[in-house]
Amino acid sequence: MAVLHHAFRCAVTPAFEREIADLLAAWETGDRERLSDMALARYAALAEREDIHAAFYLGPDGAAPSWLQPQFISPGLAALVVLAEGFVPLPTLSASSDTNHYQLATQLPAFGWAADEIDVLIRGQPIEAMLQGYAGSALQLEQGGFRHTGSWTPGRTARTLSTRLNRLALGPPSHADEAALAAWNLLHESNALNDARAMLAALSDDDWLVMAITH
Repeated sequence: MAVLHHAFRCAVTPAFEREIADLLAAWETGDRERLSDMALARYAALAEREDIHAAFYLGPDGAAPSWLQPQFISPGLAALVVLAEGFVPLPTLSASSDTNHYQLATQLPAFGWAADEIDVLIRGQPIEAMLQGYAGSALQLEQGGFRHTGSWTPGRTARTLSTRLNRLALGPPSHADEAALAAWNLLHESNALNDARAMLAALSDDDWLVMAITH
């Protein structure tokens, strides 16, 4: 069964920040009815977004509407639904091979990439980690029960990783040993390196990279 990687750009705009503030205010006051109403009101706008359905399991035949009810709603799922209409699709790590995210995970360590750096490139952090930055320390957010809310990487971080990938694309390091040369050839021949560069190319510091891996 194919493993598909999905990627989107989510711009941080004044409207984005207002929506996050409204969602967090409802959650902080325990107003789950309001949080649910806000999310359900925007859910209908996703009806024609097949790319969103495929990545986050938000299709009308899925379980999302049930999870949006007040007794189950979480700030993470509410935020995903409210923000998803503005997601802009990006080239993904499945663009040329359904294993390119795996190639990056297994070959980039040969060039000094740490496991957490690779994880941020391929998977990002839970949506609650993004929301926590807007909530502050007084409001602690835990991951909700609906698990398909995507993973989020700050644009500034993505751009730093993009610079490193662009440098690597020029060729293997001059001091590369045999294992590193083999790793570079595999990344190049599978197009995994170029897919990762294409995914990050359009991001600015004021964006979030939103990703999902589905089967």
